[in-house]
Amino acid sequence: MANRMKIERSENYDYYRDLLWCAVPLTGMAWYYYGPRPVLLMLTGLLVAYLCDCALAPLHGEGYHSHEPSSECFAALIVLMMPATVPYAVVVAAVIAAVLVKEAFGGEGHYPFHPAAVGMAVAGISWPDSVYRYPTPGTWLPVFGASDGTLVEGMNATLRNGGLPSASTMNLLTGNVSGGLGITAALVVMACGLFLLVRGHIRLSVLIPFLIFCIGLPWLLPQLSELPVFSWPWEYVRQRIYLEKYVILSGTVLFGGLFLICEPVTMPNRTSSRIVYGTALGIATHAFRVFSPYESAACFALLIVGAIPEWLDLISHRTERIRFMRKEERRLAQFTKPE
Repeated sequence: MANRMKIERSENYDYYRDLLWCAVPLTGMAWYYYGPRPVLLMLTGLLVAYLCDCALAPLHGEGYHSHEPSSECFAALIVLMMPATVPYAVVVAAVIAAVLVKEAFGGEGHYPFHPAAVGMAVAGISWPDSVYRYPTPGTWLPVFGASDGTLVEGMNATLRNGGLPSASTMNLLTGNVSGGLGITAALVVMACGLFLLVRGHIRLSVLIPFLIFCIGLPWLLPQLSELPVFSWPWEYVRQRIYLEKYVILSGTVLFGGLFLICEPVTMPNRTSSRIVYGTALGIATHAFRVFSPYESAACFALLIVGAIPEWLDLISHRTERIRFMRKEERRLAQFTKPE
C-alpha cells in the first residue's frame, strides 16, 4: 500500500510539502506580532484551497485523485504576502482565483503562470487598500472585524518616492516592521530558504541572476532624492548600501526569490534558459518595484516573465541542436577523403 501511495504522488509532491512546512514558522512569527488572526487567515486559505480542489475534481473525469498539495501551498503563499488585517473575504477570493487559473490550464503540472502570483495580483488590483496597507507590529488584532489601529503603506512606497525607511536592521531581520505577515522576518525567511536549498528545491541558476539584477540595478540606478540624477557607482556608497538593505529586506525580493521564482512547473527546464529566466525576473521585479504602486513586485514580474519559459527552452534546444550538427559536420569532414 505504501509503494502504491508513493507511485500515485506527483513528482513535485515533496516541493509543495516542504513549502507548506516553511509556512509554519512564518505564520508563528506573525502570531507573535499580531495574535491568532494570522493563524485563522492561514487556515481559511488552506480550507478554501482544499474545498476548491474537491469541487473541481469531477472536471478531470472518473478516477481522479489529488496527487499533491499544490493548491494548499499556493494558498499559504498568498496569505503570507498579505497583511494581518486583510479581510477573510479577500483571502477567499484570492485563493479561488489561484486555484481556478491552475485548473483552467489543465491542473497539476500544466499551468504557465504561478497561481499564487495570479491570486495576489487579482486581490491587490481589486482591493489595494486591504492588501497593501499594513498594521503596526506588536498590537494584537481582533480575530474578526476591522482593526481600530492605523494602517500604513509598505516600505517600498517610501523607496519609490525617493526616501529611505527608518526601520533598523534588527527590526528588519526579526520582522518588527509593517509588511506582509510572512515576508518581513528576514532571518526566518532565509532559514526557510536554506532548508529548501538543502532539500534541492531552489535552483541557483534562477536565484543568482535574479538577485544580481535585483541588487545591481538599484546600485547603478539609485532612486534616492538626496542623490543627483546621475552619479557613478563608486560615489555615495553609504547611501547605496542603505538603499540595498531596504530593497532586499523590506519587500518581496527575498521572499519571491526563495519561495516563488523556483516553482518547478513555471520555470524553464534547461540551465541556460533558467539563467535568462532569472535575469528577466530580476529586471522586471526592479521595474515593478520602482514604477508600480503595488508592493508585490515579484508577483507581477512572474506574470510577465511567465510567458517565456517554453520559448527559452525551445530556443536553447534548437541552439544546442545546431551546434551538435555543426560539430558532426566538422567531424565527418575530417574523415572525408578527396577523390
